[in-house]
Order: sequence, then structure tokens, then C-alpha cells
Amino acid sequence: MKNYRKLVPVAAVALMTISLYSMISGAISEKNEVNELVKKAQNCSEQGLYDRAVSYYNEAINIDNNVDYYIAISDMYYNAGKFDSSKKWCEEIISEFPNEVKPYEKMIQVCLKLEKYSDAYSTLDDFDGRKLSSAVIENYRKNMQFLSFNDSLPFEEITQYSSDYVGVCEKNIWGLATVEGMNKINPKFNKIGYFANGIVPICDTENTWYFMNDEGEYLYNISESIDGNITGVGLYNNDLFPVCINGVYSFFDINFKKRFGNYEYAGSFSGGVAAVKESSGWKIIDADGKSINDITYSNVILDDRGICCQKDRIFVKTDDEYIMIDSKGKRIGSETFENARLFLNGDYAAIMRGELWGFVDYSGKTVISPKYQNAKSFSMGLAAVCDDDNKWGYIDVSENQIIDLQYSDCLNFSSAGTAFVKDENSWEIVKLYKYNH
Repeated sequence: MKNYRKLVPVAAVALMTISLYSMISGAISEKNEVNELVKKAQNCSEQGLYDRAVSYYNEAINIDNNVDYYIAISDMYYNAGKFDSSKKWCEEIISEFPNEVKPYEKMIQVCLKLEKYSDAYSTLDDFDGRKLSSAVIENYRKNMQFLSFNDSLPFEEITQYSSDYVGVCEKNIWGLATVEGMNKINPKFNKIGYFANGIVPICDTENTWYFMNDEGEYLYNISESIDGNITGVGLYNNDLFPVCINGVYSFFDINFKKRFGNYEYAGSFSGGVAAVKESSGWKIIDADGKSINDITYSNVILDDRGICCQKDRIFVKTDDEYIMIDSKGKRIGSETFENARLFLNGDYAAIMRGELWGFVDYSGKTVISPKYQNAKSFSMGLAAVCDDDNKWGYIDVSENQIIDLQYSDCLNFSSAGTAFVKDENSWEIVKLYKYNH
């Protein structure tokens, strides 16, 4: 009985050893079989026998479901110039291995080769959603950031965008569209102002002024609430909007109570300040109608909306040159300019010096030396610039030409990654895939 007990552990160890040996032998055998199948697949691939190569790879995958074999199939088709087949396999790989990095890298590479930029960005979205990381992907992201496409538009004229809307014109009648180029309110007005804080001033075909929302509902009858011949209504901000009545500008609140002003001109409020013109010159006022300092300027740079202050920066003219100040009236930097444009949705503003245009930062320091015939401030990483032939295009902050100089006019990019461009007599819209895919 004692001898029997001694033999049991020995037998168990022997069985375990045999089992382990069998497992190792089986694994080695499978590995050898997979290697042989992969060699056959590679050999077929070199001979252009792609279907045969795929069959060998599939046999290998049935034994060892490894992402690298899938990638090898996609690479095979990519190197053979069969990019659609390569893309199809990438879709299969991502479905099978959603948390592996390599399939996303390959998919974006193929999409860029096919110029299927929407698919490339959709893949990037999926990758980001998985919270994966890859230096290769980040390099693709950097190179893809300004990829764009054009859509045609039915509009004859476009205004500067404001709060994600633009005024659009067809046959001298105005309507409202989104910055993506979608018609929001069909053209039916004599005039349209700029959208802000949920309302936009419009003048109907009876020359009656209203405030309207973005659904086309009339909210306030301006003409009925304010006496006199109204010829213009500015942007509503800081609970104030300028109105031109019988050629004189004043500010009213939303209850149509006159707050202050009898100016030759009054711009719209932004950043708590507005520019107004009196007989003595231009002043910058606050929301109480008081000047921010005791200085009268010979001119103030305004945008199309009548706004003078963006990013807490204002360009004012003293004597024959423009300088930069903040909304408190303090001078920023020591440089002077012949002309300038307001800061936009970017870090650099366009300025003119020596009859050429360049760019400055918030401190007033020149960051791109004047060299362009015309320019507009940076927005969304791009700025419109013009050459000697009056052709417009877009550059990035490193002065790389991102969109060719080919248009007769360009507006700046919106936060939706869209910009309106004019080709001869018709307007188009440029859309960055990054925001529109």
C-alpha cells in the first residue's frame, strides 16, 4: 500500500510533462504551419496572385487570429495600387480589432491616398473615441488640419458673418443663411443687418424695420417704436443698438428707449465699447455713453458690422498713423501702421506698413513682415492674402500657401470651419473637412 501511494505523484508528474510537451509541440507545429502559409501568401503576392495570397493569409488567420496578418493583406493591396481593396480590408480590421492602433493608421493612410478626406476624418473620430494614442496618427492629424473642399452657392452677395449667420442676397433681395451655406430664411427683405443675441434687424419691402429671430418671426417693430425716418439699424449687443434717424445716430435699448447720442456716425458695441463720430472726430465710448479717455481720434478701424473692438484690441488713428489700444484706452506696443483690420478668431491681425500688408500679435509686435498686396486677419489658423494680380487665397501662420491664390475676394473662416470665397461673379463656400465631414 505504501509503494502504491508513492507511485501516484510520479504518474501525475509524468502525465503533466507529456501534456505540456504535447502543447508545446502543437504550438510549435501551428507556428511553423502559420509561417509556411505566410511565406506562400507573400510569394503569391509578389507574383500578383492576390486572391491566392488572401486565401493563404485567411488560413493563417484561422490558426492564429493576429492583426498583423490582416494588415499584411491591406499592405499587399496598397503596394499593388489597389487602394479600394486596401480600404475594404482596413474596415474589416477595425471591425475585428477596434482597440488596436495599427488598423486606424493604415485606414487613414489609404483614405488620404484615395482623397477620401471625410472617411479619413471619420476614422480619426473613431480613433479618438477609443481614447487610443499614436504618434503616426498625430502626424496625420497635423497634416490633415487644413484639407478643404468647395460647395457652390446660389447667392449673389454675402455679408460678414455674425453669430454663425450671414446675410445673403439674390436679385437685390436679402435673406439669412448659416455659415455652413444653408439657406435659413429665403431672401425677401430690402435690407438685413447682423445677427447677435438671438435677433437680427431687417427692413421689409414696405421699408418697415423689425427685429427678427432666426426662424423668421418678427419680435419687435422698430419703425413703430421709434419716431423718424430710419435708414439703418446696427447690431444688438450690451443691451444697446445704434439707429440712424434722419441722418443722426443714437443708441436705444431693447425697450426702444433712447439712451444717449446724437452722432454723425455710431458703430455697434462689442467688448463693452463702441466707436462714435462727432464733428470734432472719433471717440471710443462705454455702455453709458462716456468716453473711455479724453482723446479724440482722426479715425477708428471698424469691421462691416460697425464693431471697433475685438479681442480687447482697437486700432485708432492719431495724426497720420494708426496705433493699437485696449478697451480702456491704454496704448499697446509702440508700432504704428498705415492701415489695419480687427483681430478675428485667431492670434494675428492684418496691418499695413509701407503699402504692404503683414500681421501683428496682441502685443502689437510684427509676426509676419508686410509683403502682401492685401490681407485679412487670421481666423481658425488661416488668413486671406492677396497677390499683385488681385487674387486671393489663404495662408497658415507659417506662411504656407494652404489654399491657392485664385479668388477675386475671400471672407475669413468661421468657427464652423467655413469661408465664403468669390470666383469672378459667383460666391462659393470653402469647408474644412476637420469640421465638415
